[in-house]
Amino acid sequence: MQKTLLLKTLAILLLAALLMIPLGMIDNLVRERQNYLAQATVDIANSYAGAQTMIGPILVVPYDEEYRANELDPKTEKTREVWRRQAKQVLIFPDTLNVSGSVDTSVKRRGLFPARVYAMHAQVHGTLTLPAELPFERREKDSRIIVGQPYVSLGVSDPRGLAGAPHMEVDGKAAAFAQGTRLAGQPTGIHAPLAIVAGGKAQTLPYTIKLDLTGTERIGFVPIAGDTRIDLQSSWPHPSFSGRFLPDPKTQSVSESGFKAQWRVAALATSAQQQIVQIANGSACKDSVCLDTLDVRFIDPVNIYTQADRAIKYDVLFIGLTFAAFFLFEVMKRLPVHPAQYTLVGLALAMFFLLLLALSEHMAFGIAYLIAASACVGLVTFYLAGVLGGWLRGLGFGGLLATLYGALYGLLVSEDNALLMGALLLFGVLGLAMWVTRKFDWYRLTVRPTPEIASAT
Repeated sequence: MQKTLLLKTLAILLLAALLMIPLGMIDNLVRERQNYLAQATVDIANSYAGAQTMIGPILVVPYDEEYRANELDPKTEKTREVWRRQAKQVLIFPDTLNVSGSVDTSVKRRGLFPARVYAMHAQVHGTLTLPAELPFERREKDSRIIVGQPYVSLGVSDPRGLAGAPHMEVDGKAAAFAQGTRLAGQPTGIHAPLAIVAGGKAQTLPYTIKLDLTGTERIGFVPIAGDTRIDLQSSWPHPSFSGRFLPDPKTQSVSESGFKAQWRVAALATSAQQQIVQIANGSACKDSVCLDTLDVRFIDPVNIYTQADRAIKYDVLFIGLTFAAFFLFEVMKRLPVHPAQYTLVGLALAMFFLLLLALSEHMAFGIAYLIAASACVGLVTFYLAGVLGGWLRGLGFGGLLATLYGALYGLLVSEDNALLMGALLLFGVLGLAMWVTRKFDWYRLTVRPTPEIASAT
């Protein structure tokens, strides 16, 4: 009996290990579908508008520096004096920048795979100060400075997201936007020439901008002003705030009806102005990669592939507990269960994860989970009623399996408490096994019966 028990235990462990092969294949399928989702999001962003980062407005004063330089005349091989001209810019950042926006979200699909897009209706206002003396950078002391027409530059990551023509007023006068920022290092966006003259006396210029901006999944702002205030609200109830700055917790509110959030960032708290100047001077950083930003991501908390991946991580627990229950039943009731029957039940458990993945692509995750779990519990209950010799025993194992599925769903929907719930579940299962076997005589399985007992039987 001792040898038979050992062989049976080893066979069960081997079967459990072999069942990891189909479960690993299902896990690879989940990752493959996740990659398809990521590619679909990229394709939708390429066809619609990508994640947006807004930079500006920035007052730009272009100028040319003319200076004398000596060069060698190739014909005469003598040095001659020539005039050179180099184009430069003075960047003037806002004193104040206030953005008030409402964001509407919707879903676009590429086949089965969704991507969340948004449309922001924003009003931007604040003040810019054009100083009397501009900080021109001179290559030569006696060079000449030729000042060009100032303009306001507004950078956006993907100009295709500009819905309609943005409206801007500076110092009470309308300014029409044109393509391109004309800002070195930040080509994507728009600019608006201003009917003002640089120099002479300091000018404080109030400005207002109204624009509609669309994008995919994320929107960000660069706090470039002396005092930057961002006020956003949306009907989307699952925002993810990221970037270098988080909203003020006193004003932040998130509920099922949406979210409201406010940011206030002073120039002393960020290096955004210096970062933009470095980009304009030829830094390798592009767009928002090296910039201080405050971001909002419109995430889906019930991502079916993330949930399915998390569920598969508990496959060893499912199969281990089921096989352990079989083994205890077999030992205590002296009802042999063939390894082939262990295998079929293990494959039925593995099919649950495949059904869950397939169904959740076509319906809500909770409904897909209920259907997949019910199908697997029903199949296993029907099979075990024949294997174990009665519907009562089959229903008992089916109830145990249904309890495990219910516990797994609790782990999936309560991510913050998953570790606690998982620890309590394992402790409860261990306690139940100890309570059931507390009076069981394990030595009966390993001690050979004496001849007297054998003859008496």
